[in-house]
Amino acid sequence: MKTSKRAFAALLAALCAVSAAGCSQNGGGASSAPASSTPASSTPASSAAAPSEAQSAAEPASREPIEYELMFNESASQPYEAETWLFPKVIEEKFNVKLNITPIPSSSYTDKVNMAIASQSIPDILNSVDLNTLNDMGSKGMFLNLADYAQIMPNAQAAFESNADLGICRLSDSQWYALPSKVPSPNLPKTSIDFITMIRGDIMKANGLSNPTTYDELYDVLKKLKELYPDAYPWITRQRTSDVTWCLGASVGLQFDRSDFTMWDGSQFKTVLDDENYKFLIEFMNKCYADRLLDPEYAISDTKQWEDKIISGQGFFTVDYFARPETMTSAAQAGGNSEYYLEPILPPVKEGGQAKVYANNTPVGYQGISAKAQSPERLAEVYDWWFFSEEGAMLGFFGEEGTSYTLGDDKKVLYIYSEDANSVTSIAAKYGVDYYGFCGLVPGSFGYTIDYKNDPNMTEAAKATYEVYENGTVPGCPAVTYTGDAMEQRKNYVANMHTQIIGEIDKFIMGNRPMSEWDNFIQEFNAQGYNEYIAAKNTML
Repeated sequence: MKTSKRAFAALLAALCAVSAAGCSQNGGGASSAPASSTPASSTPASSAAAPSEAQSAAEPASREPIEYELMFNESASQPYEAETWLFPKVIEEKFNVKLNITPIPSSSYTDKVNMAIASQSIPDILNSVDLNTLNDMGSKGMFLNLADYAQIMPNAQAAFESNADLGICRLSDSQWYALPSKVPSPNLPKTSIDFITMIRGDIMKANGLSNPTTYDELYDVLKKLKELYPDAYPWITRQRTSDVTWCLGASVGLQFDRSDFTMWDGSQFKTVLDDENYKFLIEFMNKCYADRLLDPEYAISDTKQWEDKIISGQGFFTVDYFARPETMTSAAQAGGNSEYYLEPILPPVKEGGQAKVYANNTPVGYQGISAKAQSPERLAEVYDWWFFSEEGAMLGFFGEEGTSYTLGDDKKVLYIYSEDANSVTSIAAKYGVDYYGFCGLVPGSFGYTIDYKNDPNMTEAAKATYEVYENGTVPGCPAVTYTGDAMEQRKNYVANMHTQIIGEIDKFIMGNRPMSEWDNFIQEFNAQGYNEYIAAKNTML
């Protein structure tokens, strides 16, 4: 990317000249010695040089009590629990900073964010915001420029130096508005993998069927399940076609970006839509749809509908999040179906592909701090510890040692279970950990792993998911930071093309538009500027 590690190193050198004590004490990469658990602001900045206006704003934080409003995207499976969530209590004890948390249901969160931004009345902290929105509105003065506080954020400096993919968070060396949430780590597959394929293992076993390893075998299995259960649709999903085909992309030899249907050819981006392997996926889904193997409601099913179908036996094969084999198996067994097992499986493979999924290399989400927040250096201090230090990473992802986890040899973590937190998912829900908005670097960045093989209480579905996908990833596309004309092109694409492209692809899958018109479909969007957007994206490399 244009924002290079060399450029950031130059920035660090300049910052060290202003704050020599902080840089000398906490310098180096995040993969080297653990970051200090003592907040950087406890060390006064050097007074050898007269500070600039920006540097004056980034003086070490005081410890007087202060409160901030935080609005976040609340997941239905992990609702906010003021009494048991750990990070608000720890942050208040450690920094004398109280976070007044306002949960907003996921179904209406995007609308709330858009309204807050449009009215220029955002809270102090806004969780789960589109990266380009943060960069765009940040450069216009709405969000705090954290680059002005870099000298009191040594853990963040170390993280940016050691992880080039974090560069996507910064608009430039002097503009940084986006705090990265849940930065993926190969040591913790749950963080680096979004979607996987899974199938009803108990149904397969009861009918003497083997898990499919090729697309021909997948078709045959779906066909057989339709014969056995004629009222069911064997393949169901709640994910958009862009996400489903992205999950299957590596299995047909592609490396593409689900956010814009571009593929990486090793040197540049180009559209994946005219690739024969991508067309193969659409044609396969079309075949399954025509033969009533793919749920006719696949494009409109919401989470509740999908959950009801996968639990009740109205569907058997699906694409969904890494945690779903455990959560759905636990839910079904708790409901009385003791034999139920949603089994994680590797994707089927076409010649030239791999039975793997993409590994995320960029943060799961982003959040921003209002430029109007009182004493912003206090929040810079909190987030430097919470999102970028080893101690903060453990709090955000695992919680508190002795409360939600224990630590064994070689940095291997075992969860602590209880009556109301008897699975990995319910532990996360109870303590507010492993949440995409409330952790930055995850402990895998510091060498920690989950000791799933020796966890006596972890469900078999969870263990199987870790085992199946332990070495089951391939790299995703390079990260891109949009600026200038490319950012405007990106905004135009998101607003006017992305959802429309998905809608047209669904027409092909449903047979409402013949595949003979596929090239015309691409040309239609090129006429709207799709090819110009891709050209602009390549200028950001």
